[in-house]
Amino acid sequence: MKRPSFQFYPGDWQVNSNLRRCSHAEKGVWLDILCLLHDQPEYGVLRWSLKEIAQAVGATVATVKALITKGVLKGDDKRLDEPYSYTPRSGRKDGETITLLDTQAGPIWYSSRMVKDEYVRTIRGEGTRFGDGNDAPPKHAPKPPFGDGSSSSSSSSSSSSSILKKGKSEIPENFNPDTGGLTAAAGLDLPATLAAFRNHHIAKGSVMADWQAAWLTWVATAHKFAKAAPGGAPARVSDVWHESAPGVDRMAAELGLAPIGPLEARPVFRARVMAAQRQAVEA
Repeated sequence: MKRPSFQFYPGDWQVNSNLRRCSHAEKGVWLDILCLLHDQPEYGVLRWSLKEIAQAVGATVATVKALITKGVLKGDDKRLDEPYSYTPRSGRKDGETITLLDTQAGPIWYSSRMVKDEYVRTIRGEGTRFGDGNDAPPKHAPKPPFGDGSSSSSSSSSSSSSILKKGKSEIPENFNPDTGGLTAAAGLDLPATLAAFRNHHIAKGSVMADWQAAWLTWVATAHKFAKAAPGGAPARVSDVWHESAPGVDRMAAELGLAPIGPLEARPVFRARVMAAQRQAVEA
């Protein structure tokens, strides 16, 4: 049965370096293309020409080509010359590299995140983990939804089995903070803080029952260190504009952005303003 939805990670959307180079119009077109990719029988892969994709989402071919140039949409109209491969990782151990899309004739366009997450979802649904005996019968564990960041439902040793029984897992490979976690990290360098959090727990082989709670603890500590740093100053009111609706509205006006629309959710509007403000600072 076709899944009616797919998960969306605000953290990934905001910190992805390729997406940050895209205009708001290009990001909107990309969302429409993601919906097309989600509806395909070969999940995450479109075997349409670039012109057909542009027509389907109501965009110009030039806009779709911009997504290709910026590394968001991948593939080719004529031939896929570079295969798409994925190397699974558990803790500090790399698994065997797997080719998910081999070189082949086009047209073929895909989202690398969708293709990879679909592979991971399928493997987890079979109750296996790289390094296990793949000939063992499947555990018939419930399949997590697309893009799920939870750990595998099976174990590769008695120790990992006992950990999972307690509801703990290693840090998910695609962990990103939820909306509350992003709000708590306001004022910090989000990409650097997130990278430090991931690398620390991967290096230690940490296991947690709630990684979002672990992130909140990490962020709280980071704020304390920032305040204690030499020359550190308390945050000004202008630094925390994103913590209130009026502050977001004022920032949107300062940046010359369109105000929140009647059909636009407040968190989506806030994310749009934060992205524009970040681009303005970096320009």
